[in-house]
Amino acid sequence: MKETQFDRDIALEPISAGHYEVNISDTWNVLIGPNGGYVAAIILKGMKDTLGDVQTRSITFHFLSASLPGAANLHVNVEKRGRSLSTCTARLVQGERTIAMCMATFASARESFSFRDFNMPEVPGPEDIPLEQRMNPGLIGYVPFRDHFDQRLAIGPVPPDTADESRVGGWTRFKENREYDDLAIVAISDSWFPGLVVRDTPMPLHAPTIDHTVHFLTSVPIPSGGLDDFLLVDFTTSVAQEGYLIENGKIWSPEGYLIAQSRQLAVMLPKED
Repeated sequence: MKETQFDRDIALEPISAGHYEVNISDTWNVLIGPNGGYVAAIILKGMKDTLGDVQTRSITFHFLSASLPGAANLHVNVEKRGRSLSTCTARLVQGERTIAMCMATFASARESFSFRDFNMPEVPGPEDIPLEQRMNPGLIGYVPFRDHFDQRLAIGPVPPDTADESRVGGWTRFKENREYDDLAIVAISDSWFPGLVVRDTPMPLHAPTIDHTVHFLTSVPIPSGGLDDFLLVDFTTSVAQEGYLIENGKIWSPEGYLIAQSRQLAVMLPKED
């Protein structure tokens, strides 16, 4: 697989068994520190480097504090190593601060029946999305890490327009063509702007993630037509209470495979000018 800037930015330096050093890049910054999906990909890479060739099925990240660009240490512990299912935990540390904790299960595909009670959203193809609906520095919700992606809005209104529901999404891909493995999918699962952006709220808000779970329904790398394919992402925030919200997401291949589902708990904070 061709090495991309994403791969260089999640590269790990082994120190000892299950212990890695990483340099967190500032090119993935959002409003406060580096993007959570990018940090999550770093942690997942350490787990996979520790376990070997495994298929990610479920991974949950708890973000304790915002990370900073610069050096960090990743500690991975194999809790169970089995023939078909393994479990890891991990901790990402900067200085004396624990930035994130993670637990993941890795499991191979099994023979079984399948069903799905919902379909991939019907939206215009990525080539049919007009220029004003393509993510650029002039759009609300643009932050530096979006420079790594080609994102085209196809679900929900285009900011600053608002709607009665907090549903957003569209077509996305890395600007540098890259295989869609589990590292890429974890990064993409936290790559869109939150649905709060298109909801009429009493004040401007941002929503730092508290925890983030991704469940993989399709083995990766995905059975896709090419590295330059777009994926379709669909994120809905249908509840917010007591200062917190829950966002549910789906990630689809262009052929209609449901690759993964995600779920985040985030805190709603006033956005400072």
